[in-house]
Parts: sequence; structure tokens; C-alpha cells
Amino acid sequence: MSRLSDLEKHLVPDMTLKHFSGFAVPFERLLNKNLQDDDFLIIENDRSAIEVAEKLPLVFVLDNIRSAFNVGSIFRTAECLGASKVYLCGYTPTPEQWKVEKTAMGTQEYLEWAEAGKLLECLEELKDEGYRIVALETAATALDLYAPFSAEPTAFVLGNERFGLDAEILKVIDEVRIIPLRGRKNSLNVGVTAAIAGFEWMRQWRTK
Repeated sequence: MSRLSDLEKHLVPDMTLKHFSGFAVPFERLLNKNLQDDDFLIIENDRSAIEVAEKLPLVFVLDNIRSAFNVGSIFRTAECLGASKVYLCGYTPTPEQWKVEKTAMGTQEYLEWAEAGKLLECLEELKDEGYRIVALETAATALDLYAPFSAEPTAFVLGNERFGLDAEILKVIDEVRIIPLRGRKNSLNVGVTAAIAGFEWMRQWRTK
């Protein structure tokens, strides 16, 4: 407290929020307080069940995703989008794992999901249900993400962070999409990719 006492003269009743925030940093450092994502969650602003819009005919299929944090991030994105479901294939971690639960920030409770086992079988079932299968991959023949999507139920497929999807899987999907990039790197984090693709698909769906 003696180290913080010198700040007293700067804390005046009519200070602005920006002014106060500048002096809050020393308190955080002395208390070893590191802000986490869930510190920013304003629960009071979340919608109630009766306010949630109808689900979109969009699902995410995750195959052999290594990072539990990436899976949780995709759950949060999918729920915010109003997607219908998330399928977890291979060794993709499930929401029972605390790292997924932490990053999903409760969205796994409002979003339907299932362990699907083998990816190929999952995709064949989705095709039978009328879904168009779209792989998000850095393939040479991939279509630009911002090209028009077909106005039909869509399943986005995302593979392992390092190895992507197996070549055999790419033979059975309906199309491959790639996010156009301008930097040296040719790919984005899988969670970021899911968010960009999902919101672009939703934007196009709403205008059809």
C-alpha cells in the first residue's frame, strides 16, 4: 500500500474513466492480476432463450483438431452465428475437457454437438441429409471464400492444424474454399478460419 499511496493525489472525483484506467494498471501488477477472456464476459447482455434467432442450416465438422482451445473457440463462434451443430471426429477434444469448456465460455450448453467417429462416415451422413460439404483448406484448386455459396444447407469441414484434411477426404467433398491472404503466410489459425468462413456464409445466406 505504501507503494500505491503516491497515486492518491491523482485520484480525484471528477476524473474520466480513461484517466482512472491509467492508474489502475499499477494495482493490477502489484496484485499479479492478469486479465483472462472470461473477465470481459458481460453476462447481463447475453440474450435469453426466447430472443435467440432460428438456427441456420450450417454445421461445423472438426477432424483431428489438436488444440482444445481451438475447439472451444469454434464452439463459441458457432453458437454466436446460430449454427445448428458441431461434429467432432477423430481425436478432436470434446466439451467435457476443461480447456474446451473454458474457451467455449458456456456456449457448449446451447449448441448441439456430437462425437462422430470417422470423418468419412460423418460426411456421407450429412450428404444424405442434404448438406453441401465444403472443406476449408489451402488447396491449389480451392475457390475463393467470397465467391457465391449455393443456397443450401452447408457443412464446413476443418482438419488438423498442421496436416489439414486427408487427400482421400478432399475427393468426396463438394468444394474447397480458401480465404484470400496478402501476407507471406498462406494460412490462418483454424479457429480464426472457422469464424471468417462462418460469418461470410451467414452474410451471403441473409441476402438470398
